[in-house]
Amino acid sequence: MSNKIEDIIQLINKYISCSKYMCLLLKESFEIGEATLLTAQKLKLIPKEGLLEEKVSYSFHGGGCYFEFENGTIDVDFGPADRCDGLDMHKLYNFLTDSNVSVCKELFDKNRFIESFNQLISDGYIVCPGWFPNPDLFYLKTSL
Repeated sequence: MSNKIEDIIQLINKYISCSKYMCLLLKESFEIGEATLLTAQKLKLIPKEGLLEEKVSYSFHGGGCYFEFENGTIDVDFGPADRCDGLDMHKLYNFLTDSNVSVCKELFDKNRFIESFNQLISDGYIVCPGWFPNPDLFYLKTSL
C-alpha cells in the first residue's frame, strides 16, 4: 500500500471515529429507544438542532446531521440502521480542512486529495453499495 493510500485511509478512520463519537453522544443525550436518529428527529424525540454537553452543536439535515465542536466540524450522512461510517469525497475533504486532524499535509491539496480518493475506489478499498437512505455513500470495504 502506498503512502498516499495509507494517508487517506488514516483520514477516513479518523472521520469514522469522530462520526461514531458524535452520533453516540447524540443518542445518549436523548431517550429515543430503538428509533434511528433520523426517525427520532422526525418524531421530535430529538430537536432539529441543539447543543450537546454545552460543547457540541448539532443540526439535522436531509439524511444526516452536521456537528460543530471545539476542534472542528463533521457532516455525517446516515446509512441503514443508523450506520454513520459512510462518507463521500466532499464530506471527507471538509472534515480534513475544517478539523484539527493530524494527517499528511499533502492531502490538503485538493487535486492530490481527489486523486487519492479516486485511487481508493479503483483499488477497491472503499465501495459504494447504494444503501438506503443515502445510496451515494462510500464505506471502507473492511467494514461491510
